[in-house]
Amino acid sequence: MDEVQLAAEERVALGKKVKALRRSGITPIHIYGPGGPSLSLQSDTYNLVHALGVVGQTSPLTVQVGGDEHFVMVQHVQRHPVSERLLHVDLFRVSRTQRIHAMVPLHFEGEATGARAADATLSEDLHEIEVEALPTDIPHAIIVDLAVLSEPDSAIHAGDLELPASVTMITDPGTYVARVIAHGAVAEEEEEVAAEAAAGLASAEASPASAEEASSE
Repeated sequence: MDEVQLAAEERVALGKKVKALRRSGITPIHIYGPGGPSLSLQSDTYNLVHALGVVGQTSPLTVQVGGDEHFVMVQHVQRHPVSERLLHVDLFRVSRTQRIHAMVPLHFEGEATGARAADATLSEDLHEIEVEALPTDIPHAIIVDLAVLSEPDSAIHAGDLELPASVTMITDPGTYVARVIAHGAVAEEEEEVAAEAAAGLASAEASPASAEEASSE
């Protein structure tokens, strides 16, 4: 993917004036992190929305402010709770030569034919994994092919996912990503959880009595 660039300028509108700024098609952005001071900036909303759509929260972009450039990752996107209109974006400085940790979303494709079996269901247990890589090497997403789940009780673990050679997985390789579970197995798991909860409750109820007996002695 080509490197994404975004033009920005220093923001002078503060407080209540920010609402008028947004109405004029300008969105406040904030850059912070190592390598420079915190910057209160603003950018054209249309261009900012386009840039966010390309990089998401896993790819870097370069923000140009006058003659300066800031290599950043999206840290937080604030939207209106009802209209989802873009309100503010926080950007964090990163180094082009230093590996960082990032959460990468998983995209599920294909059909788990093993879930067609009687008394079986597909469970998607994980929707993102943590990786370590240079900012420019972080995948935008990782594809999970559900077609490999062709048998009852088959499973995909984090360690089964294919990553580029430059990317290191931080998530435990044994973590379930997706699996086919027999309904009977689900019921057994629920029964075990319920039994453990009941045992814990009984132990908690017995503790005060034991304490009272000990104090009376």
